[in-house]
Amino acid sequence: MRTLLRTLWVSVAACAVASILEGPAAAVTAREVLDKVKALDDTTRKWTDRTETMTLHIHSKGGGERQRTLRIYDKRYPDDENKTISFFLAPPEVEGTSFLQWAHKQRDDDQWLYLPEFKRTRKITAQIRDQSFMGTDFSYRDLEILGEIQDWTEDEAPSALLGAESVDGHECHMIELRPKGKDVGYERIVLWMDTQALVARKMNFHEKGDTPVKTLLLTDIRDVGPIPTAHRMEMQNVKKGTRTVVGLTDVRFGVGLADDLFTQRQLERGLP
Repeated sequence: MRTLLRTLWVSVAACAVASILEGPAAAVTAREVLDKVKALDDTTRKWTDRTETMTLHIHSKGGGERQRTLRIYDKRYPDDENKTISFFLAPPEVEGTSFLQWAHKQRDDDQWLYLPEFKRTRKITAQIRDQSFMGTDFSYRDLEILGEIQDWTEDEAPSALLGAESVDGHECHMIELRPKGKDVGYERIVLWMDTQALVARKMNFHEKGDTPVKTLLLTDIRDVGPIPTAHRMEMQNVKKGTRTVVGLTDVRFGVGLADDLFTQRQLERGLP
């Protein structure tokens, strides 16, 4: 679940970084900020593949908690294409379940879920993309959004700078995006982008009105090599009163993943 996580955003050469660190006054428009983020993602902090172990703590409205552990492999390709495969390790009732996603620039992602109990692979269709991913507060469509939002152009998602606000003690640009390309299931998404580090620290997902239906917080951001990476994420479903806390460990970049890892055959064979 990349892609949950792909690394959300990053920094360039020394002179460019000096300009970025000037703060909110340096940003004339939201698109300027997003273009800087894209430039950073494509240059000094660019990565081609990554692996990580993810632990999911799923909290119900009544206070109950379930846990999931999975291993994730992610690879980027030219033209903003991306492939991710995830293998569930625990608990026993989900062990062996796996998920494959191929992200595309101009069309909906391809997604497959392998269920070992039935020994079959299920294609995730458009009709079920808004359903919960393995009981979490992330939908299949959310996974698609998180993997590609940093690549949206102004034509695909017109942007607006709403002002500045602090998140977890960090000054952030508030940027509104109104997707109009692919159907993403939300009318608008608001990002809180750190004015200095240029990493996302918060995201609100709106269907209609001012109250978000979901809120994503990204914290414990640490550098893995030159790449700032959120090691904790919390998705709150405001409508349902539930939340999913995501913890990342053993994050590695540039490990040299083979293309044949990201196939339906590997999905069914299990952890490499």
